[in-house]
Amino acid sequence: MPIDPMGVLALQRALTQAAELLDTVTEADLAKPTPCEEWDVRKLANHLIAQPRIFVTMLQGSPPGWNGREDYTAHLGEELRTRGNVLVNLWRQIDDAMLDPDWHAAEIATHTWDLAVALGRTTDDLDQSVAQRAVITMDRVLGPARKGRAFADAKAAPAGSDAYTHLAAYAGRTVPFAG
Repeated sequence: MPIDPMGVLALQRALTQAAELLDTVTEADLAKPTPCEEWDVRKLANHLIAQPRIFVTMLQGSPPGWNGREDYTAHLGEELRTRGNVLVNLWRQIDDAMLDPDWHAAEIATHTWDLAVALGRTTDDLDQSVAQRAVITMDRVLGPARKGRAFADAKAAPAGSDAYTHLAAYAGRTVPFAG
C-alpha cells in the first residue's frame, strides 16, 4: 500500500511526545503500576523503547522478535529518540509497504497515555490530533471487538475526555486509571 506522509508525521510526533514523557521518568517511577496489567513503568518504558527497533526489523522484511531483552533504566527518552529517528527515516525512504506508519503511531500513542497516567500526569499537553488519528487507525485495522488481540475490546471514555483518553478507552483500557 502507498505510504501516507501524514502517517509518518503522526508517528514522528507520537515518538517525540513519548520520548519527552520518558525524559521525566525517575528511578522511583520504575516500579509504579500501569494500565497494562502485566507491566510496571519499567517494563512499559522498555516496550516503548523496543518498538521502533521491532518496526524497523519488520519493514526490512525480517521477523519482529517481539521479546527484546533490553532493560533500560536511564536516559529513556534519549534511547527512544535514537531508535525512533531510525524508524522515521526508514519510513521516509519507503514508497510502498505492507505495514502502516499510522499503526506504529497508534501503538506508541496508546502507550504514551499508559505512561502518562502511570506517572500521575494528564495528557492535556499532548498533541491531541495524534490520538484522534490513532483512534481512526485502530478502528480501521482492528475494529471495536478484539478477542485475543494485543488490545482489549473498545470501551467508552467518560464524557468530556481528551483525545488521548478516548484512544485509551478505544484500546480497551479502563479509564480513568486508578493506579
